[in-house]
Amino acid sequence: MVKKTTILAVVAFIILGIWTFFPLYYAFITAFKSRIEITYWPPTFIPKEFTVHYWIIVWFDRPTLAYYRNTVIASVLSVIISLAFGIPTAYTCARFSFRNRADVLFTILTFRFLPPAAVVIPLYMFMRQTGLLDTPIGLAFIYGAINLPIVVWVLRSYIIDIPPELEESYMIDGYSRFKAFTDITLPLIKPGLIAVSLLILALSWGEFLFAAVLTTSPMGKTLPVGISEYMGGEWGYEWNKIMAATFYGILPLIIIFLAIRKHLARGLTFGIVR
Repeated sequence: MVKKTTILAVVAFIILGIWTFFPLYYAFITAFKSRIEITYWPPTFIPKEFTVHYWIIVWFDRPTLAYYRNTVIASVLSVIISLAFGIPTAYTCARFSFRNRADVLFTILTFRFLPPAAVVIPLYMFMRQTGLLDTPIGLAFIYGAINLPIVVWVLRSYIIDIPPELEESYMIDGYSRFKAFTDITLPLIKPGLIAVSLLILALSWGEFLFAAVLTTSPMGKTLPVGISEYMGGEWGYEWNKIMAATFYGILPLIIIFLAIRKHLARGLTFGIVR
């Protein structure tokens, strides 16, 4: 019975793996196919005419380095902004009792689910007036604000699980609460910080609507907006170029996630599932 269950589990994992990774594989090999081969039916799963021509075209046809620069600046700064405001907010909500605390938490979480289309026009006007329109710094402030509730909600769960007596015993020795937080609590929530930082980085890296509306020049665009320009061009949907551009966009995230995947899995499961 145990052997049968093991076999079924292995088969299920194989099917799940194929279901998950096959679309990624097919998208990857499409970037190496010729324009004619991608129209073949039945489709080819190994390119008959292997070419890197479209990878080169995508890299030099557009200001790809500028897209990377803008995406990195906006994403990294959004992580810093979210953590700078989210950590003290999460600590306050976890350690101090105040009136309507539950309502405050609910309001913070609800803010994350506001439809972007409902706020994009007011944000456009605000960014234009402040001179942040068409800049990665302006996008970073927006990404940091909309992802702030995730930081608060996840890190609050971490801090609640840490006994407050640890900080109190530290403060009895004459240290301030801030010192107790930086020396005791902050190191203990490190897995949560890593997990939520990666999550915000991924969300900011792939964000499209705000980047499409709030960037007006070719040099100010991010990777998702730059990739979208290959859709519906002179030759229609050039899927080989689209797939090459897509992998240029997701490759850095894949490398980062593979490098610290253990921290991400442990951090998210501990911080959310209590």
